[in-house]
Amino acid sequence: MGFVSNRRLTINIILLSIVPLIVVVSIVAGILFGQAKQLVSEQVELTRKNILAAKRQELVQYVEMAVKSIEPYYLDESLAPDLAKQIVAEKLNQLTYGSDGYIFVYTWEGDALVLPYQQERIGKNWWDVEDVKGKKLLQELIKAGRSGGGFVDYLWHKPSKKEPLPKLSYAVSLDKWQWMVGTGVYIDDIESQVNHIQNGFDQNIGKTSSALFGVVIIAVSVIAALGASLNLNVRRLANQQLSVLNQQIIDSQENERRRVSRELHDGVNQLLVAAKYRLDNVAQEKNEAKKELELDASKNAMEHAIVELRRISRDLRPPQLDDLGLVAGIEAYINELRERTQLELVFEHDIDGEEFLPEVETTLYRVVQEALHNVEKHANAQGVDVIMQREGRMLILTVSDDGVGIPAKLLKSGKRHQAIFEHMGLQNMRERIQAIGGTFTVTSEQGQGTEVRVSLNMEFV
Repeated sequence: MGFVSNRRLTINIILLSIVPLIVVVSIVAGILFGQAKQLVSEQVELTRKNILAAKRQELVQYVEMAVKSIEPYYLDESLAPDLAKQIVAEKLNQLTYGSDGYIFVYTWEGDALVLPYQQERIGKNWWDVEDVKGKKLLQELIKAGRSGGGFVDYLWHKPSKKEPLPKLSYAVSLDKWQWMVGTGVYIDDIESQVNHIQNGFDQNIGKTSSALFGVVIIAVSVIAALGASLNLNVRRLANQQLSVLNQQIIDSQENERRRVSRELHDGVNQLLVAAKYRLDNVAQEKNEAKKELELDASKNAMEHAIVELRRISRDLRPPQLDDLGLVAGIEAYINELRERTQLELVFEHDIDGEEFLPEVETTLYRVVQEALHNVEKHANAQGVDVIMQREGRMLILTVSDDGVGIPAKLLKSGKRHQAIFEHMGLQNMRERIQAIGGTFTVTSEQGQGTEVRVSLNMEFV
């Protein structure tokens, strides 16, 4: 059975280490790859826009260059219009660039005047010509040119490829002759460049994924080895901590039992013994007046015993804490302390209507109770302030007095001061607060008083 238990514990440790690692790595990898994919998409789109913008600028420059080259003939009033048009058409017919680039000219009515690579179309009217998607591209080009210059995108036959491909054209207008002059560029190469960039990014992401997967495998292997090797140490440490916790619980119970026993012996028991002696005196006394005095004294002793029993009962578990809540329980304890001491007690709070878990209410009440008990027994103080308030999402409890304080050297951690902590209940208070996820601090200077401070996150109480 021991072997099976050890093996199961080892498996649990490994799983508790590896599963969160895999989950975290998967989430991080998903986020990183998602962001990388988004970044690639944005980069690809930016690249596409930049290339397209460069193409547009290139078209504008070609058309402007073509118009500049024919401007002398177009503006020369000494030339006959027909001769000028013939010269300009011949000049533009010679302006080709690249493998497929050329200048085209149409009249506003759609007659083809200049088409270097498609001479068979010259002289014909193409007003109603459409691309493969039904766009009347010539009408749109003429419209763009007459509006001061503009771009039109469409699908058109590419001479070197013998198939319709995406094309972008820019056109301007020669208003005097009612001509549209333009040029176009095929933009199918844009997608080729974009796809090349996309493939490069995909390859990098693939390499990164492989590297990340290798790191995860190595990490999982290391964790599995460490989990197996640390199994015995973890069990030993857990057993030690459990033993310490059990001993602390036993010590706390024993301390509480000793306190209750002492209070019953020194308080209630003495009062009841005194009452019994008084009653014995009554049985032996002959004088009626003295009998009355003894009976009254016995009655007073029993009334004091009842008060002490009620006080001890409240210390063990005040009924207000269960019936009315934390604030009422603390107020009841402070009122009872006012009655039996000369302390000037102030209780301020802003937590009306707040609901806490039962264990939280009990812990906070015990801390206030123990802190005030320390003030009463050890501080030699004149006044005490108990303040419970909210600061953002935090609940802050402070108990501060103006007493003699605790020497700073006694507040330093160390075994030689453990007896001081146990005597004043500081260690017990700290452990109670830590058990509910809070922080506990004590600040004090000799002759300057003491402050006990508790901080709790209200989201968890």
